[in-house]
Amino acid sequence: MTDGSENTVTKKNIFCNRCRNETNHILKAEHYRDYPDYNPDGSIAFVERLGNRFWVCAGCDKGTLEEFYIFDVTIDDNIATSSEEYFPERTKLHVEDKKFKQLPDKLTIIYRETLRAYNNSLSVLCALGIRALLEGICADKGITGSNLKTRIDNMVSIPLPQNIVINLHSLRFIGNEAAHELSKPTKEELRLAIEICEDLLNYLYELDYKAHQLTSSRKLKETRLKNTK
Repeated sequence: MTDGSENTVTKKNIFCNRCRNETNHILKAEHYRDYPDYNPDGSIAFVERLGNRFWVCAGCDKGTLEEFYIFDVTIDDNIATSSEEYFPERTKLHVEDKKFKQLPDKLTIIYRETLRAYNNSLSVLCALGIRALLEGICADKGITGSNLKTRIDNMVSIPLPQNIVINLHSLRFIGNEAAHELSKPTKEELRLAIEICEDLLNYLYELDYKAHQLTSSRKLKETRLKNTK
């Protein structure tokens, strides 16, 4: 087992959580430890390397710690098995919290907790949150039914287009599988489900408000123009 440090690579493109983009990062420090494995004849079979690197974003000076692993440092870098992990965790694939001005407080809490579960890779909890969000929308809009399936079917009374209502059952299935079978949805499924929920919230709570704001703004503008004549 040997310790060491070397600055073979001094710059690297890494996603910066502050800049919200991949930026140049400058290597400030590196330390690693090698773990050799030997053949019966005493020759080295392979050498595993575990190490840490400290990077600083060239754009905003935010620091990032990299933990890296190389299975065999005795072979070419292009074919050596390696992995790395960054701290704090990269937020490149995180879903940003959308600001819904007209959303009731209870739904806002469910929405934000669902996003928090997604961003922390708590897939089952995220799926349950998506189901809870649907339940909450139905309750807030006064949509009744003996179960969630019936309540979703009755969302045509909001009114919501029939084809949209039919496809909302996919969100119910994701929640049911997580609740009753502890089935873990994929990250892609959850992200798409969240986007559908956000579109639904925008349609049900924000669209009319925004349209009214635009109409009021235009009427005010017309009134001011008339008064200047």
